[in-house]
Amino acid sequence: MSAILDPSCRDHLSRLPIGADWRCIEIGAGNRSLSAWLATKVGAKGKVIATDLNPDLMSGIATDTLEIRGLDVVKDGLEESTYDLVVMRALLHHLPERMDVIATMARALRPGGFVFIQEPDFYPTLIVEPEDQATFWRDFLAWSQAKQIDYHVGRKVAPRLQDLGVEVTTSEGHAVQYNGGSAYARWWKLGIGEVAERMLADGTTTKERLDHF
Repeated sequence: MSAILDPSCRDHLSRLPIGADWRCIEIGAGNRSLSAWLATKVGAKGKVIATDLNPDLMSGIATDTLEIRGLDVVKDGLEESTYDLVVMRALLHHLPERMDVIATMARALRPGGFVFIQEPDFYPTLIVEPEDQATFWRDFLAWSQAKQIDYHVGRKVAPRLQDLGVEVTTSEGHAVQYNGGSAYARWWKLGIGEVAERMLADGTTTKERLDHF
């Protein structure tokens, strides 16, 4: 996922006037690849805090400008009026409390600070071909919704921020077409593989559609 998402995240974040003394936090930093990159941008007086529910993948890599912290953003929240930049990617859709978490992120900003959120929106799956694969994605989205996972959250982020009084500078959507064997294809093969047996056991999809996928 880092290899797939890092380039677009860095491109967007490079457009911000990241200062030499900025204080930044990433929620759900995973293996810290994005936070480590940000730490090279804030300078010796800056600080990037990489947080995760389970920070084990980041053990032993803290530096003067990169702090590692265990954090459950739903239960623990964030310090208010503290950060110049709050970052989250590919996590919000998993959190049933997602709209409250966006508010938590907004409150954590210093005046003039930035929120960067990168999340999925599966609208393009409505036109997938062939038809049995469009049906498979509908099956998957229905299964996810029943588990309180929102794969349409992407379109909801900007309106929520606006409701909170945050100025939305830009909100962009990107549709990706990818070949079999590509990083995206491998990512989805692994991701669906993790839940395939549960989808079959629930009767959400059929083995034929899953095998075709």
